Order: sequence, then C-alpha cells, then structure tokens
Amino acid sequence: MMNLKKLGIYFIRYLTVILILSVYILEPMSVSAEIDANTTLGDLKEVLKELKEKKRKTDQQQAVSEAEKEAKNKAISNAYAEIENSERKIAEAKTQIEETNVKIEELNKQTEDLMNFYQILNSNNVYLEFITESSSMTDLIMRTDAVDQLASYNQEKLVELEDLIESNEQLQVELLEYEKELNANITSYQQQLKEIDSSILALSDISMSIDEEIEMQEGLIEMYEDAGCKDNEKISVCMSNSENSGWLKPVTKGRVTSLFGWRSVPGQSSYHSGIDIGVAEGTDVYPAASGTVIRTVSRSSCGGNQIYIQSVVNGKTYTTQYAHLLKVYVKKGDKVNVTDVIAASGGYSTSVSHGGYDTCTTGAHLHFGVSVGAYTSFASYTANLIDPPGFPGKGSWFYSRTQWFD
Repeated sequence: MMNLKKLGIYFIRYLTVILILSVYILEPMSVSAEIDANTTLGDLKEVLKELKEKKRKTDQQQAVSEAEKEAKNKAISNAYAEIENSERKIAEAKTQIEETNVKIEELNKQTEDLMNFYQILNSNNVYLEFITESSSMTDLIMRTDAVDQLASYNQEKLVELEDLIESNEQLQVELLEYEKELNANITSYQQQLKEIDSSILALSDISMSIDEEIEMQEGLIEMYEDAGCKDNEKISVCMSNSENSGWLKPVTKGRVTSLFGWRSVPGQSSYHSGIDIGVAEGTDVYPAASGTVIRTVSRSSCGGNQIYIQSVVNGKTYTTQYAHLLKVYVKKGDKVNVTDVIAASGGYSTSVSHGGYDTCTTGAHLHFGVSVGAYTSFASYTANLIDPPGFPGKGSWFYSRTQWFD
C-alpha cells in the first residue's frame, strides 16, 4: 500500500511547481474570459490587440517558455501517474479482499468436515477399530501417523483461518481510510489544475499557435463587420441565429472513445476539450445545432481541419467545434442547418503516424467540443468549455442523432 504521507508530499511539490511556472508562462488575457450577451465587436478588437501584444512578448522568450511548458507538463504527468498507481492499488486491495473471503469460506468448510470426521472416529470405538485393524506394525504406525497428521493439519488450518480473518478485517479498515484520503487529494488537485487557465491552454489536446489565434481573430472580426456589426453593438443582436430547441449528435451513430476533461495519455497529461467519437474515416458530419460557421481551420498541426459553429440552443449562445476532419464542405459565414453535411470525418490518414500532418490524433474519429458563449478568442473558447451534453459513457455506443443519455 502506497505511503499516504509520501503521496501528499508529491502533491504539494507538483502544485508548487505548477503555480510558480504559471506566473511566467503566457500571460492570461486581461479581457474577461466570461462571455455574455453584452459582448461587442469592440471587445473582440481589444482581444486582438492583446493577442498581438502577447505574441510580441512570447517571441522574446520563446525558448524559455517552451522549457517551462515542458517542465510543467512533466510535473502534471508524474502527478497523474501517482494517482493512477494509487487507484490500481485500491483495485488490487479490493480483489484481495474478495479472494480472502472465498478462502475463508473454503477453510470453514474444511474445518467443518474435519470436525465431523473426528466425531465419527471418537464414537463407537471407530478410532480403536481403525488402529486394531492394521495388518502389520508398519500399517499400524502409518494409521496412527495419519490420525496425528489430521489433528495437526486441522490445528494449522484453524490458525491460518484466524490470521486471515484478522488480516482481512484490518485491510478493509485501512482501505476505507486510504480511499477517503486519496479521493480528497484527487479532488483538491484537479480543482487547482482547472483554476490555472494558462495550464489548460498550454496542454489542451486541440491547440493553436499565437499566429493562428491572431489569424482567426482577424477573420472573426471581418465576418462580424460583413454582417453589419458596429464596434459598440452587441454581437448577440447583430449576429442573429435561428433558435434550436435542443441538441443533436454530430454523426448518425458512433462509440464514445474518450471523455471530456483531464486525461493521461502516453508522454503527457492533457485537457481533453471535448469528446472523441469513434467512426470510420469519411463519415458524414452534421451540425449539432443550426447556426453560423464562424471559422474553418485548414491542416492545423494539432487538430487538423476544423469547423467552429455559433448556435443558439434554448435561448443560450454556444460555440461547437468539429476537429480532425478529412474534408470540410462549408466556409466562414455560411448558415448551416442540422440536416446539412458540413464535413467528412478523418483522424487516421490525417495523422502524422499514418503519413499525415496532424500530431494530435492516431486513429479515425471525430473530436466534438462545446463552449458556452460567442467565440471571441481561442482563450475564451477554452475557458468556457463544457462536457458535450447527451452522450453515453466511455466505450458506449449511440445509434441515432436524437438518442439522449443523462
């Protein structure tokens, strides 16, 4: 069983490293990441100014920043390895308890059978008959030894049984206390990770370079200006979208292969910004809600071809993301309906491991993400991510776009 005090020390060390590094890595945006109905085109232009200033500072210390990000990622990976190792030990302990209970039942049965045998031997002179019926002195000795061995065996089994019962009871007490302390540490650790916005951005599974962010921000402002938005005008007013009464799945059927949130993958820990849906490459992809295409990304080194759509669902604005695409059939500014095929899924031939360009995929699947609010920057999109609603758990299938899971 892992030393709990040692685990606690590791947590403190890792969190200290992360908090120190977060001071020096990319400065957080001064514009609030919270997106509401009052966001204006002018707000987006302020974000663009800050992105360009951030690029200037980043360029000055790029080498330092890369080293710090690597160190931070290693610290997070080590901490999650400790958590996974601890959870494995808990599972092993539970299995040991189950196996011990089975053995206790077996020993109880053996003891009961031995006691019954002794009762038979000790009644009606059976023991005497058993000894006197020996055909020779050797046979007599062997019969006497057999009885003695049975007595000794029974005594040993009784001691073993008592030791197992005591050990099992102690293990259960220790396990309950250990689970309680470990769960408290995990909850505290994950909460502090979520509070470090720069860590989420730096380790997000779908990422953008500062140049890509600036390009996207400029394209976003251009689209809103083309729609007639003024600097002091609320985007929610000038950029109207049809109302959706609920969510649909982006594909007709699929299997959830990876969940939303922090996960540990080979080589690093990452914040999974959506869910992965296992589908064959080339599968038709649909909007999860009708809306406006606010951005398409071509051949990003982490995320590949992507589509971002702004929609209104039950009176609230959302931005949805579709990534690792093989083909994109829409462009920025297009109005799309839930029945429109907007892309073909990729993830296999587009991956670096299979001769492609996308470093953040290894197999055929669709990455689907949902963020609350209008898209005003990649930072705001990432900060307001939510778990895509209505999907089953990891490893489970859905068989229609309307199938819903709580």
